[in-house]
Amino acid sequence: MKKFTVAVFASFAALTSFSMQASASEQECKKLQDNYNLIYASKGFCFKDADAKAKYGNENCHTTKPKFSEKEQQRLDEIKARQKELNCK
Repeated sequence: MKKFTVAVFASFAALTSFSMQASASEQECKKLQDNYNLIYASKGFCFKDADAKAKYGNENCHTTKPKFSEKEQQRLDEIKARQKELNCK
């Protein structure tokens, strides 16, 4: 009986840990996407995504192909690479 209890507890602990890691990854993915969208919004990008439209609006948008500084492009590339590592949606 003790072995069963230990096994159940260990399984629960593993599932809880996995769930917390998944939640942290989801939060990081959301933050990365927000940072990505913020750079685009700062350049007057016209969003098609409903969530981005709701957050940043399209009232002052004027382009679908913004031009970025070298530093901005580098940050966008870093964000995309990290999103790929995390398998963000």
